[in-house]
Amino acid sequence: MFDITKLAATETSIVELVGGDDAPLYDDKGKRLTITVYGPGTKVYQRAQQRQQNQLMDKIKKRGKMDQTAEEKLAEQADFLAACTVSFNGFAYPPADGLEGQDLFRKAYADPSIGFIAAQVAAHINDWANFTKSSAES
Repeated sequence: MFDITKLAATETSIVELVGGDDAPLYDDKGKRLTITVYGPGTKVYQRAQQRQQNQLMDKIKKRGKMDQTAEEKLAEQADFLAACTVSFNGFAYPPADGLEGQDLFRKAYADPSIGFIAAQVAAHINDWANFTKSSAES
């Protein structure tokens, strides 16, 4: 009988960044800009998702409804993505003022001037296909 765990999701995946025009992004030396993220099959992702859901429930309890401002949505998404990010590869976020790790990631993801990056990471991280391989490949 086939062991289904051979198809288990990998813990991380690499998001190859593209610009707003869908052209691949490279550094000054021609190396691809990427972000390494934890996937939906990891405890890191699951904790971040649970934290996000708990925040939403707290807001509903306080306000009695589920409405959010655009700023609140952006901040929540930035928190979630930062919690699931392993590293920025090949680039820095200069306005970070000495921030590191999740604080740095959160500030970058919350920056609307590079919002296309957060959008790509959000789409990538929520797609199981980016963290699994088919049985034909195993």
